Amino acid sequence: MVTQSVISRQLILGLTTTVFLLGCGQDRPQTKLTPEPARSEVSRDVEFASSVEPAIAESPSAEPPPKDVAEDSAEEVAADKPVEVKPLSEQDREQLLGRRFRGGMQYSFRQFANMFLVTSHLDLGAGIGLMTQSSEIAKIELQSPFPAFYHPTVREFLDAIALQTFSEWKYDPTNKFIEISVEIKKPVEGPVIFEFTRTAREKPFEVTLADGWKSDDKGHGLMLIPPSFPVGMDIYEMGMYSTNEPADEVELFAKVRAEVALEWAQRVHKEAEAGDMTAAKVGAFDALYYETLLSSKQGKSIRWRQWVFMVGNKCFFVVSTILPDLDEEIFPDVQKMLASFRARERAP
Repeated sequence: MVTQSVISRQLILGLTTTVFLLGCGQDRPQTKLTPEPARSEVSRDVEFASSVEPAIAESPSAEPPPKDVAEDSAEEVAADKPVEVKPLSEQDREQLLGRRFRGGMQYSFRQFANMFLVTSHLDLGAGIGLMTQSSEIAKIELQSPFPAFYHPTVREFLDAIALQTFSEWKYDPTNKFIEISVEIKKPVEGPVIFEFTRTAREKPFEVTLADGWKSDDKGHGLMLIPPSFPVGMDIYEMGMYSTNEPADEVELFAKVRAEVALEWAQRVHKEAEAGDMTAAKVGAFDALYYETLLSSKQGKSIRWRQWVFMVGNKCFFVVSTILPDLDEEIFPDVQKMLASFRARERAP
C-alpha cells in the first residue's frame, strides 16, 4: 500500500521541522483533484423532488475544498524517520473526547482529515489526526448530522463519522502514522491520532418491510425501496446528544427534535415555520411531522413527508417522497413500516 502524507508544520508539534501523518487509505500515488461537493442520500431525494440541494449542517467554512496532498518523492519518504509522540493518559484522552466544538464536517474523509488536523488544534487546543488505511473510507463524503445550535463532544463527532463510513474508531498511541524528517531523541507533544477501520454494524432499530420492498444500508441511513418507484422512505440517524447538566436533558432533546425538523422543512420550503409541525407517532415514539407538495425539475409534483423523533439520546429523521399518482399505492406501506419501527435493545 502506498501511504499518503498529511503535512503539518510547527502549529501542531511546536517543531521547526515537518511532520508527516501516514496511511490515508491510498492504493496508488494520489494526484491532486478537485471533488464535487458532498451530497447525502437525502440530498438525492430532495434534488429529485425540488432541485434543492441541502446540507445537513452549516459548513465549517465557505472556502473551496482542500486539495489532497501530492505524493512525496521517493527521496523524501526515504529521509523520514519514526518519531515518538507522547501518548495521552486515559484521563487526558477522556477529557479531550468530552470537549465540545462546532462539529461541522464536509468533503471526503481524506480531504476533511487534512483540514481537520489544523482546525482541531485551533478549536480544541489539540491537533487531531483522523486516519484510515481503508481506501473505501478515505473516499466517503462526510456531512454533519447536528443542528446548527448544537456543539457535539469529540466522542459524538467521531461516532458520527464512523456511522457514515461503516467503521469504528479507536485511539492510536503507536506512532505508526507519524514520521519526521529529522531525528528527535525524546518524545514530543504531537497530534492525537484516531484510526477508523471498517466494521459490520447492526442498525439500532428494526422495521418490518412491506411486501415487495427492499432495503439498502447507507451507513448513517437505511433506504427502503418500493417495487414500483426508485424511492419510498429513508430512515437516517442524526447523531447522539448530551448535555453537561443532566437536569437539562429533556429540554435539550426536545430542542434537537424541533430544530432538526424545522431545518429540514425549511430546506424544501423556505417559508416553513415551527407551527407547521404536527404531532405524530413512529412506532412508540413521539415525532414531529411535516408535509408539503413540491415541484421537481421536470415540473412534476412530489409529496414530501418527514418525521423527526428521539430514541433516548439519539435523533432520527425519516423522509418519504412520493409522486401523487403513486401515493395511494405507496403511502399505506410507509405508514405500516413507520408503525413497525422499534428500537433494538442495547447490549449490556
